[in-house]
Amino acid sequence: MFSSKKRNDTINTGTINTIIGDNANIEGLLSSTDSTRIDGTLKGKILSESSVIIGEHGTVRGDISAVEILVAGTVYGNLTARERIELTSTGRDLGDLITKTLVIDEGASFKGNCTMEVMEEKKAADTLSVRNEGDQIGRAHV
Repeated sequence: MFSSKKRNDTINTGTINTIIGDNANIEGLLSSTDSTRIDGTLKGKILSESSVIIGEHGTVRGDISAVEILVAGTVYGNLTARERIELTSTGRDLGDLITKTLVIDEGASFKGNCTMEVMEEKKAADTLSVRNEGDQIGRAHV
């Protein structure tokens, strides 16, 4: 749907079970276990156990937490994705980003901080830290 021909690793937009249409205005918490698309306006928080897509005309004023997030519209809030955040060329985010994978197309923008966490690297760093501490303790006893 929003995928670029150059990438095969785009957000899965196959089945969208929840759609907020162009003329809809929603206020409050949106919680979903399935993929969700926002083409209207939502003021509040989005919690999803799947993908969240903000269409080109969609606007969200609040934080979004999901497995994957694709922004083609505008978000005034923080984005937290367990796997991936993608900002298309029309996407705008005024807030912080936290994710493993971040894709920002040319023309997209965000104002905030970005934290990228890769669990495998974090585990390796923690393991190395424990080993180094053990080596230092072992040397102290020599």
